Amino acid sequence: MASAEHPLLPQFVIEAFEAEGEVVAATGGMGTSYYVGNAVFKHVATQDEAQAAWCASVFDGLKVDGVRIPRPLLSSQGSYVVNGWSASEFVSGETGRHDGRWEQILATARALHEALSGISCPEFIRHRVSPWATGDRVAWDEATIEPLEDLRQPFERLNTFKQGIDYQQSQLIHADLAGNILFQDDLDPAVIDFSPSWRPAAYGDAIVVADGLLWYRAEETLIDLGGSGEAFLQLLVRALLFRLIAYNELVRTQRLPFSQLEVGRFNSAMDLVEQRLTSRHV
Repeated sequence: MASAEHPLLPQFVIEAFEAEGEVVAATGGMGTSYYVGNAVFKHVATQDEAQAAWCASVFDGLKVDGVRIPRPLLSSQGSYVVNGWSASEFVSGETGRHDGRWEQILATARALHEALSGISCPEFIRHRVSPWATGDRVAWDEATIEPLEDLRQPFERLNTFKQGIDYQQSQLIHADLAGNILFQDDLDPAVIDFSPSWRPAAYGDAIVVADGLLWYRAEETLIDLGGSGEAFLQLLVRALLFRLIAYNELVRTQRLPFSQLEVGRFNSAMDLVEQRLTSRHV
């Protein structure tokens, strides 16, 4: 049954992108993505249409050595978004987050960010409204927030770790790569679901590390694969804050239920970060 959260893909949108085949709901994509033949359709909220069109224009001309980039589809009207839907070519593969391909994930992230480094910051990034945009701004001291009572302790603990940071300049990055790189034998890895942010390239690595520690049972050694030194640990603190505040906003707006398990995950990741910060200052 269609709803605002799980809309059905209209036939005229399929025709506008000249796709052919059976409509199959994707298992991922938050219930808003469909496969049609060799195309993947994704629903785009009205406030995100400009972002979706811009992201498609970036990926349309992007070339990254050793990385597959799914090409966005242009509609017969010459647009990347039709009635709240975008489309791109299907790329095969499985995510590497569950089988420990962290070195390959990070190598792919770095290759992608090198290719993105010359692209200017889009205007919409400064005005986005979403749990993830809020988390990003709070993590980088561009906004303040009063967390939910259940999340106050990890929020305050992470802030005690945070110090000033002297790092490379910001650039365009993909801020959600841990689960959006696909691997298949005999093919280069593929990057999907571009989530643009304007931060240091190594912050993209730090988000991969944070996600691995929080949700994919990655070993502590993933921190070393991500980076070294005080500067990287400070990026990792900000990545954990980014995820914590995004979760806070998802719970606050009732898009996700609160789970004490999530608090435990953040505390476990913070334990590892605290150990490393402490060892550097002994």
